[in-house]
Amino acid sequence: QKSTKRCYAEAMESAATVVGTLVAAGTYSATSRHRLLSALIAGASVATLVKLFRSLSRSVFGLKREPFPLEEWHTQYEEDAVDPDIAIFDAHHHLWDPRIHDKGWPVHPFMLKLLYVLKPSISHGMMTQDPKITNSFGLRLPVVIPYMGAELLADIKGNGRGHKVVGTAYIECGWKTPGVEECMASVREADMAAEVNQQYPNICNVIIPHADLRLGSAVEPALQYYSKIPLVKGIRHGLAWSADPLICGGPCDQNTAYDPKFREGFALLSKYGFSYDCWLFHEQVDGLADLASSFPDTTVICDHIGFPLGLSSYRMEETVPKWKASMQALAKCPNVFVKIGGLGMRWSGFGFDERPAPPSSDELEEAWRPFVLFVVETFGVDRCIMESNFAMDKVSCSYTVLFNALKKVVRSYTQEDKRKLFELNAKRAYRILAS
Repeated sequence: QKSTKRCYAEAMESAATVVGTLVAAGTYSATSRHRLLSALIAGASVATLVKLFRSLSRSVFGLKREPFPLEEWHTQYEEDAVDPDIAIFDAHHHLWDPRIHDKGWPVHPFMLKLLYVLKPSISHGMMTQDPKITNSFGLRLPVVIPYMGAELLADIKGNGRGHKVVGTAYIECGWKTPGVEECMASVREADMAAEVNQQYPNICNVIIPHADLRLGSAVEPALQYYSKIPLVKGIRHGLAWSADPLICGGPCDQNTAYDPKFREGFALLSKYGFSYDCWLFHEQVDGLADLASSFPDTTVICDHIGFPLGLSSYRMEETVPKWKASMQALAKCPNVFVKIGGLGMRWSGFGFDERPAPPSSDELEEAWRPFVLFVVETFGVDRCIMESNFAMDKVSCSYTVLFNALKKVVRSYTQEDKRKLFELNAKRAYRILAS
């Protein structure tokens, strides 16, 4: 918290520096006939400009930029991959570059670009002042760091002895192009991911963009657009909602899964052969089960084990029994897969992101084991899919450490079952492997 306040102070100081420079320049012009006063103002202006230059990132001058707080934190710990011969199809990751992507943030694009001219510690401080955002995603906020194909591949590589990742699925993470038809606001995200796949053929082999199913049949133009992109295998529309004011949710309310208009849009997915990915909290799992049972011909993929909440007003000892009952009901729907991951995010309350140094995979295994094993035992080894959820889970650990922990949890499983969990089930769910 002290670090964040210090970053904010630096940010405000930099802003004041810019304003001071402009005021000084204007005043100098107005008082140019008075030599002494002009000299004093000129001196102050030079000092202000020096301070301004000190606030700029090295990247402005063509040099490698300074690290963001999360990147600095990660320099303290890394591991070699456990069981590196096990192939992984990473079923869930994101990419973003707020400098050029239409993220729909309440900040003018020009101001965003200006923020990224400043040193990362300063710009990060300016973008982490909303307690709802930091409570949900961490004080070392991952979403402010540009994270594209090169960054994902660097995380997969790790220390040079990382995991054997044979493909990945790109999952939407918010996109809102201004000035277009409402249903088409997110379609450019699929184009972006396809372009990344062309540049880096080993990632983004599956693309799951957003479609606003709340529009009902009016969402169909977006589905038609996606159907022309071969890598698009389904869509995602989150159902995550919480009454807690410090927890961020998705584009929905508590009743979205039951809304007739939403279901009207959902009914179109089977027409295009699309699956449905859903991120949600444990309180919405019952709604997802009702949705899945109502549309048995549509493959439904529950992201992040249904996110049992243990943060803010939620207590894990109260959440777990409710979560287990809801997941057992969801498991009765044979068209449902579950992704195992997201446990590195803050919502389950493990608190690894709050540590001064990253945890080991042994520590993560111990904390995550009861949740992972319950899901695998409830849904069966044929319907569970391991995921990284990077770079969101990066707030708690490195890519290599994350998959090490998941591999350690299922170390006693057969090689065939491990292959299903880490590779084959994802390919089957997204129809890139014959069942």
